[in-house]
Order: sequence, then structure tokens, then C-alpha cells
Amino acid sequence: MSVIRKLASQTAIYGLSTMLGRLINYLLVPLYTRTLVNVADYGVVGVMFGYASLGAVLFAFGLETGFFNFARKQEKPEPVFATAAHFLLLTGLIWILLSRFFGLEIMAFIGYPHAPEYAFWFTVILASDAVSSLAFAYLRQQQKPWNFAWVRLSNIAINVFANLFFLVFLPYWGKSNEWALHLYYSQSQVSWIFISNLIASTATLLMLFPVLKHLRLGMDIDLLKRMLKYSYPIVFIGLAGMINETFDRILIKSIIPDSQSDYQVSIYSAFYKLSMVLTLFVQAFRFAVEPYFFEQAKQLNAQESYAYIMKWFVYVVSVIYLGTLLILPYIAPILIQNPEYFQHPDGMKIVPYLLAANLFLGLYYTLSVWYKVSEKTHIGAIPAFTGAAITLILNLWLIPKIGILGAAITTLITYFSMVLVGYFLSRKYYPIPYDLPRILITLSVTFLLGYILINAQLGFIGKSFIFIAFLAFLYLYETRNPHATRQNHQ
Repeated sequence: MSVIRKLASQTAIYGLSTMLGRLINYLLVPLYTRTLVNVADYGVVGVMFGYASLGAVLFAFGLETGFFNFARKQEKPEPVFATAAHFLLLTGLIWILLSRFFGLEIMAFIGYPHAPEYAFWFTVILASDAVSSLAFAYLRQQQKPWNFAWVRLSNIAINVFANLFFLVFLPYWGKSNEWALHLYYSQSQVSWIFISNLIASTATLLMLFPVLKHLRLGMDIDLLKRMLKYSYPIVFIGLAGMINETFDRILIKSIIPDSQSDYQVSIYSAFYKLSMVLTLFVQAFRFAVEPYFFEQAKQLNAQESYAYIMKWFVYVVSVIYLGTLLILPYIAPILIQNPEYFQHPDGMKIVPYLLAANLFLGLYYTLSVWYKVSEKTHIGAIPAFTGAAITLILNLWLIPKIGILGAAITTLITYFSMVLVGYFLSRKYYPIPYDLPRILITLSVTFLLGYILINAQLGFIGKSFIFIAFLAFLYLYETRNPHATRQNHQ
């Protein structure tokens, strides 16, 4: 169990910055839903961050994964980092200049021509985050989770404090201070949200200076060519992935009439947050396990290790899925404090679909080790593009018919399809001996109990009994039927 213990400890530390940090960040959801004058304003936030997610893939250019791949081949990872970071700084500067000159055209395309400054702000955010993500990858590769954690937590703290300052403190001080009132009304409430993110992103880049000092090693052009050749398929994989993750908000705004579009995006974005508890664990786990996957690829029993990790991953995400459904009715009013959101007939209905979708997304991320370690990134693009096609086709069909519920159902079908395609490609190009019967039985029981938790007229005690019964099922199933490769991980 040494591998699981090590991954669990590092996941816990990464989780300190990811899960706890995002949990603190969740406090912004009730802040936004409570302080934003119009419900539709939160839709603007959702749309802009949807486009930002697509932009983040382009800015990063897949070099985070490329760094892990080439760092394991080099005696020293620092030249690899320096080469990738120089490229990201150069391309980031180009993007910033373009946004400065074409901000009006960019924002007119998105649908907010009155705010060309948003294009410049978000470009600076994305350029900063791309370099920061590479620096974070270096810390992960060096197995320095505590360094990673304090910078990530500082980023969250700065963002939260800036939001509180601009949206709460400034208008409060403005009651007795003309200067504070003038500053508050110099920007819209939505603009202050974006400015807060801008401050946090640039501050994070400064905090990572101890890593960025490796830039003095310069850029190795030959190494860069090899890195770009490896990484460019990941850009398309990432773009397809972001289409799957965030394009629903963009399509909701585009398909639903203008008078309702931002309002519908606002409802969808707010309730989407309730499904993100599981995603936080998935992200923390990815931070811990990705360097291990590349390191383990050198070992003879690598595939068995990957299968063993997948089994335990399924156990954990199943527990989180059911646990979230158990407490969902109680945390929803805490996170979304404006009763107007709950007046939407499909608000709470979309959460179980999105929660299940994020479970399958976690399975896909864990499954995707095969194309990364085998350097078949071009083939690894197939599941992502399959998902992107499903996202576009089903959303265009379902959103006009059933609104945001159609977007949630599409998300679930998309990620389930990506898991299927990814699994069969893995069997062909990099076979991993997953314990498929165990995984299928665990997931079947999970979704059956999830259906009961959602639909049964039971109180908290009755639903808690179901959750405890599931924990007992996992314990008995694992102790009486241990995985065949267990001895390899003692």
C-alpha cells in the first residue's frame, strides 16, 4: 500500500491548496449571488470565464504535460523548464499586444462590446497563469507539494480579499467617504470581479520568482522543437476538453434569446458550482498522480500500478459522489443565498447530472495516462474530439428544447462517451489490466444508491443509513475480494 499512502499524502497536501482553497473560493458564490444587483450579471461572469478556459489551453500550449515528459528524459529538468517558460513568455506578450489593439472587436464577438477592457484584462490573466502553471508543474515534478500549496493558497486568499474589498468594503466606506464611493462606481460590479482575478494572477507570478530564476538558462531551440511536436496535440485535446467543460455556457448565451441568455447562464453557472466538490478532489489527485505516472512508466509493472490506482480512485470518487448527494439540500442554500436562483424550475435538477458527469470526467483523466506515457498524444486526441462533437451536437439540439437541463444532460453523456472511447483505445495501444468487473459493480451500486438518494422520500437519517451501507459494501468488497495485483504495492 506504499504507493497509495504516498499518493494519498501528496493528494492531501495538494488538496490543502486545491480543495480547501477552492472551498474558500466557494465563499465568492454566495458573495456574488448576494451582492450583484442583477441575477444576469453572474451570467456575464460565467460567459467570460468560459471563454477564458478555452484561452487558457491556447496560452499554455500543452507544455505543462510536455515538461513532465521531457524532464524525465533529462538529467536536469531546469533547462526544460527554462525553454518552455521562454516560449510562453514570448507568446503571452504577443497575445497581450493583440488584445490591446483588437479589444473592441474581441468583445463584440463575445457579446459585450461595451467592455473592450475585458479582453486586455483576461489576456494578462491568461498569460500570467500559463507561466505560473508551468512553474507549478516544476514544483510538482520536484515533489514539493508544500511550496505548491502555499502559493496556491496565497492566490486564493488574494483573490478573495480583493473581491471583498471591491464589492463589500468599498461601498460600505463609500457611505462616509466620497473617495471610496467614487472609486467603487468607477467600475461595474462585474469589472471588480475580473480586476480581482487580475491582481491575484499577477501576484502569483511574482510569488513564483524562486522557480522563474531558472529562466537565466535560456532557450534551447532544438529542445523546444521536440517539446512543441509532443505538446501540440495536447493543445487540441485541451481545446476539445474545454469545449466539453465550458462551451455549454457559451452556447446557452448564443442559443437562448438575448433577453434571457445571461440570466440562464447565471442560473446554470451557480448550480454548476454545487457539483464541483468532486471535481476539486479530481484536480488535487491529478496534481499528485501525474508526476508519478511519468516516473512509474520506467518500471516493469507500470501498467499494474496504474490499474491499482484506478481501483482506489473509483472507490473514493464514488464515496464523494454519494456524500455530495446526501448533503446537497443543506449546502445549496448556503452557497446560493439569493432565493431568486431557486425559483428557476431546473436549477436543482441539473446538479445530479453534473455531479455524475464530473465523476466520469475524473475517470477519464485517470484513464488518459496511456497516451501521455506512451507518447501517443495524437491518438489521445480522439476521445476529446469525440466529446467535443457530442457537446456541440447535443447542446444545439437539447438547449432549444429543454434549456439548461439539456446542457447538463449533454455534459453527462459527453464524459461517459469519452471514458468508453478512451478505454478501448487504451486496450489497443497501451493495455492496462483494469479490474473492469470490480469497477463496473462499484459504479453500478453507486448510481443505484444515488438514484435512491435523489428520488426517495427519506429524511437525513434514512439517507445517511444508505451512505453508511455503501461504505460497508466497499469495505467488505475490498477485504474479501482483494485486487489480483495487490501484492505489487505492499
